[in-house]
Amino acid sequence: MLFLVLRIIIGPLGVLGGTVAQRRLGPAVGGLVIGLPLTSLPLLWLVALQRGGSFTGSMTSAILIGSISEGFVLLAYAKMTARCTPMVALLGALGVFAVSVTTIGMFHVSALIAGLLTSAGFALALRWWPESSTDVVTQNVRSRLVLRVIAATVFTIVIVTMAGKFGALLSGLVDALPMTTLLMAFMTHREQGPDATSQFIRGVLRGSFSWVISTVVLAAVLSTGHVLLAFGLSLLTALLVQAAVQASVSFPSIKRALSFS
Repeated sequence: MLFLVLRIIIGPLGVLGGTVAQRRLGPAVGGLVIGLPLTSLPLLWLVALQRGGSFTGSMTSAILIGSISEGFVLLAYAKMTARCTPMVALLGALGVFAVSVTTIGMFHVSALIAGLLTSAGFALALRWWPESSTDVVTQNVRSRLVLRVIAATVFTIVIVTMAGKFGALLSGLVDALPMTTLLMAFMTHREQGPDATSQFIRGVLRGSFSWVISTVVLAAVLSTGHVLLAFGLSLLTALLVQAAVQASVSFPSIKRALSFS
């Protein structure tokens, strides 16, 4: 019962943290926070405590396989925000994910290959990202925080219930759904419009490189049977990769600032 309660509250806590970052620092930074493995690592840790390292390793590999389509799902959502209502964009993104993850699930690839394909998908999605205005008003926006947390809780309960009835492979594919991202993108679309939503999802993709690489490390080390070491190295990898990504994003701005000084 304790594991079920903890698994249910992880998703809403992620939404809460991302919303606070989004309101105070803007949609792009909120996306970076959501892109970090702040919810996936605790969730997988709970699964490891409950079902063991072998099951968790198989589930982690399946999550990586399912995440191959994530970059294109989020790109499709960003493109639909400019033309569709928030509900249509959300349903369209869910449809793209359902079709793509079903297709990808037919192939058997290793965690490493899945991680490389996912990273390539993120890079291509960022390369083809639709242009949006940088002048997004973030102050004086009434963010429906309670509604976000309630929706995340309901969504998490549904996914946890479904995943509990499947094996490691199907559980991993279900958990590959970017639930928190899509939920917050939907709310951002309703509250702040398509430009803020595009910036938010782009921030998620930038932050997700750390999630992908740390998850590959987790799957690889879990195969050795060292559960605690696997999660420790995965967390360290996520922090190092995120620091590198943030430095690469900030470097052009710092260079421009120095050139004007």
